[in-house]
Amino acid sequence: MTVPVNENESGGIASKPQDKPLDSPSPPVKKRNHTMLWFSLFLLIALFGWFLYWLFILRFFESTDDAYANGNQLTLNSVISASVVKFFADDTDLVEENQLIVRLDSTYYQIAYEKELETLASTVLQVRQLYEKVNVDQAIVNRRKEQYERIDYDFQNRSHLVGSGAVSDEDFVHAKSDLHVAKFYLEQAEYQLKESKAAIGNASIENHPLLLKQKSNVRKAFYYLQHCSIYAPYTGYVAQRSVEVGQWVTPQSALMAIIPVDYVWVDANFKETQLTDMRVGQPATVWLDIYGSHVLYKGKVIGISSGTGSVFSLIPPQNATGNWIKIVQRLAVRISLDPEVVKKYPLRIGLSANVTVDITDTELPMLATAPSEQTIAKTSIYDLQMEKVNQLIEAIVQENLNKPQEPKENDALHL
Repeated sequence: MTVPVNENESGGIASKPQDKPLDSPSPPVKKRNHTMLWFSLFLLIALFGWFLYWLFILRFFESTDDAYANGNQLTLNSVISASVVKFFADDTDLVEENQLIVRLDSTYYQIAYEKELETLASTVLQVRQLYEKVNVDQAIVNRRKEQYERIDYDFQNRSHLVGSGAVSDEDFVHAKSDLHVAKFYLEQAEYQLKESKAAIGNASIENHPLLLKQKSNVRKAFYYLQHCSIYAPYTGYVAQRSVEVGQWVTPQSALMAIIPVDYVWVDANFKETQLTDMRVGQPATVWLDIYGSHVLYKGKVIGISSGTGSVFSLIPPQNATGNWIKIVQRLAVRISLDPEVVKKYPLRIGLSANVTVDITDTELPMLATAPSEQTIAKTSIYDLQMEKVNQLIEAIVQENLNKPQEPKENDALHL
């Protein structure tokens, strides 16, 4: 029997291959297993380190990027209705408090002010006449009283003589009639005196109601005249300027907005699940996209909103429906900012911000516990200087009180 022999291409006899053991891994497999082992170990260490970092640090901070810079927007309006003749500021311009911004046409209000001053002078004379009429009516009462006493004396004499025939019955009747007439005139004069006294009341001539009312009218006209000039109520930058020369403005017309530069804050909208340990007074760190994370603003929580944004929307949600879907709500948290940093890196309202709050101190109150007594903002542009107009009013009053009244031509003809 012939045994086959394997021959190679060159005609030689090929050697028979030997089988390798199956349980012996190749070097690449060993290397791969070694790498996976180290990677798994590194991953476990990283996860453990991250857990420790969360346990001791991260869980005491809450962060959100749903935050925006905010501030007051002072809308400038006119107190009166008039036409615009000048304006002195435009968008992006810096204005200072008490700086003249808009000038209105003052012709009508100047005329009204002068008219009230003239009316004041005539009112003083009118009130003066009321007080002098009391003296006139008192003199008339005294005269009527003397006449009544004289006629009564004559009547009493005739009443004793009429029985003896010394006085005729006709004279007695006439005397009695004269007594009744004199009594009527006396009562009429007394009623007129009471009416005159009621007209002046118990006040002095300077404090008469008619005079006080006219003084108030003068001040009111002066108030309107002064508001023909509109001043900046606060220092800030102009935005949304809509006023134009020749425009008829009313108290409801928005002329422009002024954004204050020294009072800004950040409203951070945190999820309701992040507010469990958030308290008023906790420190916060803020950075804005405009400056990047290298500019940090230090601040603190000064308040937490009392309602979600959906509640204060134009159409509040109605969740008692069949297609209700639960959505995590957000509450606005107001963060104050360090004024020194704000001065160096000014903000614009509406800029995006990132906020991180340190919630370690949970002993602080969740909401404000006392009303604020601090003045948030104020202006002095409406503090009118009334001293000059008050002096002018008193000068007019004294001049017409002490001025002697000259009789008119028609009155002279009846003297």
